[in-house]
Amino acid sequence: MIPRVIHEHQRVGWFELFYDLVIVATVGYAAHSFAHHPTWAFGFWICAWVLVMFVLWSLTTINHNLFPGDYTWRRLLGLGQMMALVVGALGMVADEGLSSAAGFGGMGVAFACGAALYVVPLVRRMGDSPTTWLVAVCAVAGSIVLLGGTALHDPVGWGPTDRAPYLLAVGVGIIGAGLFVAVGRLPALGDDEHLTERLGQLVIIVLGETFVSLMSALGGKPEIPNPLFMVLTFVVVFAVWSLYFSSVVPAGMPSGPWRLRAWYVMHWPLMFGAVGAAAGFSMVMLIPFGDEGTAATANWTTAPLAFVMAALAVITWIGAGRITPQVRLHLFVVGTLVVLAVVDEFWTKTTANWEIAAGAVVVAADAYVSRRLDVPDRTSAALASAGVDPAGTD
Repeated sequence: MIPRVIHEHQRVGWFELFYDLVIVATVGYAAHSFAHHPTWAFGFWICAWVLVMFVLWSLTTINHNLFPGDYTWRRLLGLGQMMALVVGALGMVADEGLSSAAGFGGMGVAFACGAALYVVPLVRRMGDSPTTWLVAVCAVAGSIVLLGGTALHDPVGWGPTDRAPYLLAVGVGIIGAGLFVAVGRLPALGDDEHLTERLGQLVIIVLGETFVSLMSALGGKPEIPNPLFMVLTFVVVFAVWSLYFSSVVPAGMPSGPWRLRAWYVMHWPLMFGAVGAAAGFSMVMLIPFGDEGTAATANWTTAPLAFVMAALAVITWIGAGRITPQVRLHLFVVGTLVVLAVVDEFWTKTTANWEIAAGAVVVAADAYVSRRLDVPDRTSAALASAGVDPAGTD
């Protein structure tokens, strides 16, 4: 087991938060595109896109963790990365707009800027740990593969003979593998509290994207077609926020490299589920309650919520090191959401609005019950921090 070294807490910089806004903007753009083309195939592509964004975000965030400080060279590389990322999103997410070749080029440049974030410290002898070298080599190799995809991309567009998507998967996979190994070594190299805080900030900004989708869907409408689902959207987002920041964040990062890696990776399906649910609610918001049109969008709400709750269950399980009552409750909710999605897909088509509402209520109930289950743990922690033995209190 890699020893956990206590570091002075690193304050999150303003540039890091600015960078998060660009990442979430590209994810939000994908969610809006999905709302206009809700198909399983496009949903799978959005899932892959969120993974690519999570890898790129991790590449930049871990660099801040390993090399704390405000450097001009990092700001310039970050600026180039953000501009290239916007071009990549415009070319790769939607069918119309910039060409997919421009999208591949943008993503290649974005990851190349991320690779330079590790090359510069090595050149300037700011740190030469094996972890830094590992991430630098993987990032450079992955960026070369991604840039190669631009040259091999079929100018006609996506197709079965196009090799660029495979190169995208290979390039991101190489970079992701290096980061996966590095995450398990962070407690001995960087400020793990800083990384926990950065993940929490990313989660809360992604949740905020739901309200952007909501207002974009309702903008210009003389009335709200489905007020109930607007209320349920706020309730669900609040419930997910409560579950994460009341249970996951206070527990902190788990010990042990493999547990830490699994805990970190599970934030990807959490992000994807949140983005998918935002798109789903923005769709049903435009359909009056009771209208059969909600049947076409029911799965795009309950299925992403199942992703969110499954991710929260695994993250809570890993953080606690055991299956707690909260984990069992989360898994029960996941099963309920899956049943609701299956029922809508294969049996009922006219009661989808009730199924969506039921899924939202179940998630909200989970948040309330989990909060109550946390009370004994919070009380014990408070007593322990005050120097009082919880077992000796009445």
